[in-house]
Amino acid sequence: MLGTFLAGASSASAADITVCMWGTITGPDALLNGMSYGTRDYIEYINQTQGGIAGNKIKTLLLDGRYKLDEEQKNYRRCVGEENAVYVKGWSTGAVKALRDQIQSDAVPFMTDSHASEVLDPAKLPYIFMAGPTYEQQLLIGLRAAAEAGGKRVVVMHANNEYGRAPVEVVRKSGEIEKLGLELVDQIEFPFDTQDLTGQILRLKNLNPDAVYIQASTPQVLVILRDAAKVGLPASLFTGNIYNIAPAIIEQLGPAAEGFRAIQIYSDFGSDIPATADMKKFEENNKIEKRDPFYMKGWYEGIAMVAAIRKAVEKAGGVPDDIVAFRKSVRDEMEGLTGLDTGGITPPVSYANHQGTTQARITEIKDGAYVPVSDWIGAH
Repeated sequence: MLGTFLAGASSASAADITVCMWGTITGPDALLNGMSYGTRDYIEYINQTQGGIAGNKIKTLLLDGRYKLDEEQKNYRRCVGEENAVYVKGWSTGAVKALRDQIQSDAVPFMTDSHASEVLDPAKLPYIFMAGPTYEQQLLIGLRAAAEAGGKRVVVMHANNEYGRAPVEVVRKSGEIEKLGLELVDQIEFPFDTQDLTGQILRLKNLNPDAVYIQASTPQVLVILRDAAKVGLPASLFTGNIYNIAPAIIEQLGPAAEGFRAIQIYSDFGSDIPATADMKKFEENNKIEKRDPFYMKGWYEGIAMVAAIRKAVEKAGGVPDDIVAFRKSVRDEMEGLTGLDTGGITPPVSYANHQGTTQARITEIKDGAYVPVSDWIGAH
């Protein structure tokens, strides 16, 4: 199984602490898997530079979910039942929604790479955490920027899966779009595995919107912007979410990507921040698979997860033998994180709301690079 050779170097048989995760290592969303490698690498960095936690190496296991629900569910069962992971990190919106009740029943801390509001509820879903504003909050940040620029007519495009549909439906039904003084003139759905959106783009062109928000992943944004350029629609018409700040958009589209906007939560890879210094030290003896903002997200998630585990171990005076009690303590310590230093990847975070940071800003592709065009905005 792919997860076997993706397991981190710390998979020593004597490990008392296991962190298990899966991502789309191969499959339709693989452009974003830096956030899986980033978490694994941060934990390996802690093993290599600090000997783990209180003298215990952290065993890491990275599995491939392939963006397939049955594979992700199988990975979850392995992480919880076979590996006895004290913390689990999973990928897609469809998977975490399908697993959310099971996560509570198993009482295992879970870091979701989905930012869907439907899995964020500290009271009803106390074991699920995420690393930033929800998709719904990001959508509203993007639309608020459109309204402030004088826009009136907006279209939302989204993929035909849970990741695409659910956040758009939540925002549409909330009435928040109208409160911004905007008119949602259409909602255009398309296949997640699409390779051609000419028909949808021609429909969009006929609508003549002032702004278009895309709730989709980078592979679909590439198709949208490519086909938009064919019919004369500029990239500046479109705004995407946090999973659209991808070097691939600039690399593959070149000038056709100029003006495209996306939501940013995490510092750029290579930024002059303390976390980058740690990554450079890690890279002296290890290979970094992805050098992009998604890797930064993963590294930050690792910082938060390890901080909670460390506090639980310190409180217990060592690694608890009882995995149930250990998981409960890690959950409690995660929720209690306050003012956590993420090495500059984000402002200091607190997890009482289970989101960590709720700040974001707008970036725009200018001269072949993502450039911030707004201040940091608190999601509300």
